[in-house]
This record gives sequence, C-alpha cells and structure tokens, in this order.
Amino acid sequence: MIRALCILFIISGTACSVLEQTKTQEFRMTWKIDPEDKNGENSLVELSFVDFPGHFIGEYSNQLADHLKKEAREEVPATFEITRGAFGNVSYSVREISGLKQWAASFSYGGTSGSPERSPFE
Repeated sequence: MIRALCILFIISGTACSVLEQTKTQEFRMTWKIDPEDKNGENSLVELSFVDFPGHFIGEYSNQLADHLKKEAREEVPATFEITRGAFGNVSYSVREISGLKQWAASFSYGGTSGSPERSPFE
C-alpha cells in the first residue's frame, strides 16, 4: 500500500513537471530611476513594458541603475524566462536587461497599474 502511494506520488510529480512549458522572450521596456525610493542602499529602477501598458517590474539595484544610465537609451530590451505550469500558473524570471545578465538587487517585484487588457505573460 505505501509502496503504491509512493509510486503514484512520484508519477504525479513527474507528470506535472513534464506539462510545464518554459520559453524565453524579449520585451521592449522603458525605465526610470527613483533615487529617493530605496531598499537598503539600493535605488529603485522601474521598467515598464512598451507593448503592454500598465505592466511593470521593479528592481532595487544600484548596479542596474548605473548600467542603464551608461546605456543612455530611453527604451531597452529585457529578456524573460516564462514558465507555464500544468495548472495554469505562470512564473517569470528576468534574465537580461540591456545586455546586463547579472546584477545585485536587494528586492524585486512585478505589478500592474489600472486594468491592463493584456499580459506580457499570456
């Protein structure tokens, strides 16, 4: 009985991970730095999706802020890894912003403002 339950548990866990879909996608984003909004010593960098108004991400990172200032472009590419789970749940991870693949951040978040019609992660 216990052996059968263990096998069922292993099979169901494997089935869920097999049903997950992961893809990498690049989005155009605008950015702004708010040096007054800090988490520890890190300033807030907020990036907004150009093609998905109302959707944004925030990174408290001086490294990212410095990089974007040096780039001096209003619009930058950002690469995300997007995972869709077996039960419709969606998660994402930012992999690259304007060529920067790694940065120290004390906190990050994603959000919406208003009632956006579409999501970048659909």
